[in-house]
Amino acid sequence: MSVVKELHKITSEFYNFLYQQDLDRDQEDLLQSMTDFLNKRENIMNQVKPPYSDEEKQLGKEIVSMDREIETSIQKQFAQLKGSMKQIQTQKRNNQKYINPYQNVSTVDGMFFDKRN
Repeated sequence: MSVVKELHKITSEFYNFLYQQDLDRDQEDLLQSMTDFLNKRENIMNQVKPPYSDEEKQLGKEIVSMDREIETSIQKQFAQLKGSMKQIQTQKRNNQKYINPYQNVSTVDGMFFDKRN
């Protein structure tokens, strides 16, 4: 099997994985699977060398179109992950305020400073 065909196979597997899976499942598993696919693709892409046959050129066009859609899906996942991390930080902050509501109150109110020597 040529390297371009192998790259096409891995890219189509990754594409199908992204669009057929429930992307709301456990985010750690999803990220790990995505990282594995990206590492496999990177290794194969480093092996791709010209010249290309007509069939390989056609496969290359399909790879590029799938890659664009993969990129948008990854960007959506990244934005979703960023949003959930922001929500967790907000929840942490709110819980801390609930536990200790007087943590950030300044106590300078009733003090008198004598500026004479």
